[in-house]
Amino acid sequence: MKTKTVVIIAMLLLAAAGVYMHAGSGAECRRPELAAGYRGLVLELPPAQLAWVRKGDHLDVISVFDAIMKGEKKERIAATLLQHVKVAGVNPRRGTVVLLVNPNEAQYAALAKEQGPLSIALRAAGDKQLAAIEIASYRKLIR
Repeated sequence: MKTKTVVIIAMLLLAAAGVYMHAGSGAECRRPELAAGYRGLVLELPPAQLAWVRKGDHLDVISVFDAIMKGEKKERIAATLLQHVKVAGVNPRRGTVVLLVNPNEAQYAALAKEQGPLSIALRAAGDKQLAAIEIASYRKLIR
């Protein structure tokens, strides 16, 4: 009984300090700091995509889904959904990244996650350029 009480007290102290234990993994991570007006968008990604991502990096989020394009034919497309999004935290063990987004961006990302896989593209340090990016499709790729 004493051991259980000590563990509970330790977990409460860690939580008060902003450190959380992930259920089942024994892994500890700090809860990301969220600025006012922002949300922490959690994305599950393959380990290869997370390998080079660190807290503080900026990246783009790309959505891949089926859409009806010209000629009324359904085709697989890729569209850059979000640009220059700051990474608030990374947990490689869980395969997750936490991104700082505004409420509107969070809604679009949630919608896109339901349609197909999301990928990330790491940006170079200091690259803040936002651009209109053409939607990619297999039809455009092979012409």
